[in-house]
Amino acid sequence: MGLMDLVTQAAESFGGDKAAVAGGTMQEIESQGGIGSIFSAFQQNGLGGLVQQWAAGQTSPAQPEEVEQGLGGTGMIENIANRTGVSSGVVSTILAALLPMVIHHFVQSGHVTEQGEATGQPAPETGGMLQSILGRIL
Repeated sequence: MGLMDLVTQAAESFGGDKAAVAGGTMQEIESQGGIGSIFSAFQQNGLGGLVQQWAAGQTSPAQPEEVEQGLGGTGMIENIANRTGVSSGVVSTILAALLPMVIHHFVQSGHVTEQGEATGQPAPETGGMLQSILGRIL
């Protein structure tokens, strides 16, 4: 079963834009070289401390403006919007809740360090991770 199939199932189970953006986010992370690209973007855009808080487990939602600043220059928000047919503003709002949990999940599972460096472990199984995260934000 492919990632889009999992996203479709999640969308049916959990509903709408959140599931679509979650799936689009995972695809975009993969296409940009992995979760470390999120750490790098936030650090380069002056919000490294925020992503470090997420890595350490402080997963309170960010502000959409912080997500836009942190991902500035990556094209990630626009790419997810194009993939999912959801506006960039909605994508930013959903990512504000989603990214803290995704970052923490990757760190807690030992796939990256708290600095965003790959540990060599394979990426977590996307379907289970998406369902777990979507269950928390819906």
